[in-house]
Amino acid sequence: MENNQTPLMQRIWISLPLMGLFVEWLLPLKPLDVMAVSKEWFGVMYLFTGLLLLLGLFCSRSGLSLLLYGVCTVGAWGYVIRQSGEAFGLRSTLSLLRQDSELLFSTGQFSGMSQETRMLVLMIGWALLVYSVQSLALLRSSVLLFAGATLLYLFCLETLLSLPVYDDLIRTSAMVLLLQGMVHLSRLRESGKAEGMTRSLYNKWGFSLAAAVLVLVWSSWLAGSLAQPKSASRISMQQAAEHLADWVRNGYNGGEAAAVTGYNLSGEEEDMGLPLQQGSRIYFTAITPVATYWRGESLSEYNGRKWSEPEGDTKTGYVPGLISGQADQPRNDLQNITQQITFEQPLMQSFPLFGGGRITQVVDMQLSTSGAALPTAIEQNRGAGSVKVILEKGQPQVEGYTVKVDLPDTSPQRLRSESGGSDPAEIRQRYLQLPTALPKRVRDLADEITAGAANRFEQVDAVKKYLKAHESYTLKTRVPPEGEDFVDDFLFETHAGYCNHFSTAMTVLLRSEGIPARYVKGFAPGKADPVQPGRYQVSEGDAHSWVEVYFPESGWIPFDPTPGFGLSASASRPASSFHQMSATGGELLLKASLWAEKGLLRTIDFMWSRKLVMGAAWMAVCSLALVVVWLMPSLRLVPLWIRLHIRRSRFPDRDELLVSAYPVWRALATRYGAVPAGCTVREYVDSLPVEMKEIREMLYDFTADWEKIAYDAGPMERSRCIAYMRRCLWISKKVA
Repeated sequence: MENNQTPLMQRIWISLPLMGLFVEWLLPLKPLDVMAVSKEWFGVMYLFTGLLLLLGLFCSRSGLSLLLYGVCTVGAWGYVIRQSGEAFGLRSTLSLLRQDSELLFSTGQFSGMSQETRMLVLMIGWALLVYSVQSLALLRSSVLLFAGATLLYLFCLETLLSLPVYDDLIRTSAMVLLLQGMVHLSRLRESGKAEGMTRSLYNKWGFSLAAAVLVLVWSSWLAGSLAQPKSASRISMQQAAEHLADWVRNGYNGGEAAAVTGYNLSGEEEDMGLPLQQGSRIYFTAITPVATYWRGESLSEYNGRKWSEPEGDTKTGYVPGLISGQADQPRNDLQNITQQITFEQPLMQSFPLFGGGRITQVVDMQLSTSGAALPTAIEQNRGAGSVKVILEKGQPQVEGYTVKVDLPDTSPQRLRSESGGSDPAEIRQRYLQLPTALPKRVRDLADEITAGAANRFEQVDAVKKYLKAHESYTLKTRVPPEGEDFVDDFLFETHAGYCNHFSTAMTVLLRSEGIPARYVKGFAPGKADPVQPGRYQVSEGDAHSWVEVYFPESGWIPFDPTPGFGLSASASRPASSFHQMSATGGELLLKASLWAEKGLLRTIDFMWSRKLVMGAAWMAVCSLALVVVWLMPSLRLVPLWIRLHIRRSRFPDRDELLVSAYPVWRALATRYGAVPAGCTVREYVDSLPVEMKEIREMLYDFTADWEKIAYDAGPMERSRCIAYMRRCLWISKKVA
């Protein structure tokens, strides 16, 4: 930003009201809690805006300026992400940005990108806006467009949301008046009418203008308050916030909100049926000898709209360690395998352990900070068959884990051969629950589908085949009308849905026939690595749900009724020697990148832990930089001062006298522009809009001496040479 044509004090007086106007854009949004990191985001945005304006005061339009703006933007974005509880590592962040870029180019849907990437785009746009507005104000003396946009923005908030923005309008009007007064001074200076203004005069102008604006605005506000009639009732700020948030969430899809595929870790289940957008961000990478579904949690209570899991028989322990057996899983001759999961972004909130079956042992837990004071706690829900990692605030993030799991035998031959014993009482009580308002036609359909089945497996298989044959798969769905049952709406009205629809329908139909079943959510197997056998990349688009059915002799057996999906397990082939060598090289590169990332994060954590000291050091560095920038024009004159006062005993030669004139030509070119082509030095000096008689006379004397020296008209006496160098020093100071 070429701002050296305007004195520093005037640039500061222009940038301060700009900061106020930018804050007025942010303040009304603060109560609208539509961002998950609003508290951290707004505080950082204030500091971020101030830092951008500070850079604009000194930085020129160059590659260094672009680099500094980029560093500030990425740094502020990373700080917000880390403060919001998400992981911010170099490798994971680059991977996230790459995935979101591929998603945007392939689908063209900006809303399908992750919240972190959307926030980065927002902050980049904000940085460009700050740069553009400050450039127009400092270089073009143009502020009315942004001032008018700010006032229009506040009027829209008042009109559309009935937000009380009276105080905001008063503050904005005051800052616009102050800004316009300082810009008017810039125009006066450019026209040459304010040529003699010094730094103190700029401060006097600024403070006088600020006082006049405050008096004017305060008088207007007081008169308006006395004359203003009693305001009519209006919606509260909270109501306005809810209104805007609802518009943000629902306004893009014709009144129907949309969600992106993924696993919900919040624990709060919403009404099912929201339309989905396919996500592609990698969630974790798994190493497993057998391709399996990744079971997370099971839910047992259905209320007609959504699933939930009541508190059950839970047991808390620590990892690594064994997971105690379950009373409702009678078989012990199950295949036991080891699976390793590495999260693409480390988790720092509680989450279920994903595994291909019933988890029997947590072998290892990889934490982002080594040497943690306490081991990670786990909570085992024996009834639901799930294991959850409990992470409190301040505990280290989890990068991955290794578990041993039991895989159930899902062969149809063995399940058909079961003699059909009775279900335990606790199983029937918990997994036959249905809402009392379940429509009768759902129960009648269950009777019709399972009629003629000889055993439990045939009943389950009949329901699964019916759903795959009669209902279609789609992500463009709807939430059922208020008061309508989700399964009934799917089976008899829409006949289309995704995995949640098929799994819920199958569970309800089986329970209607007295067969214990439960709803399970997790991930499909994922995408197999073509280079490394047994390695799978599982993305948010692989988030899935299916059904587990209880068999008295076999325990819980998974079934998937969703078209296009199927539960199957196949042992992986042994890796060839070439694959093993490739995997070894990949592991070395992975370890090297992880080591570099951990070193960077530890450095950041060290700096943050000593934030007071680092903050003081940063302030000292910034202050020193400001002093250097402030004194830069004077520092350029140091060589000339040395020639005049330190080396004056030695008579200056012609070359030294010509070099002494460089600061004068630099100051004149900066202030008035370079010498035009074909113009003599005397013509150039005569054309300068210099109104102060003293400066103009000095310039004429300087020009006469310079021409004598430059054109070698003969040596000048010593006293005249010293007077010439003094004029060079004096003119450089005055013009700069």
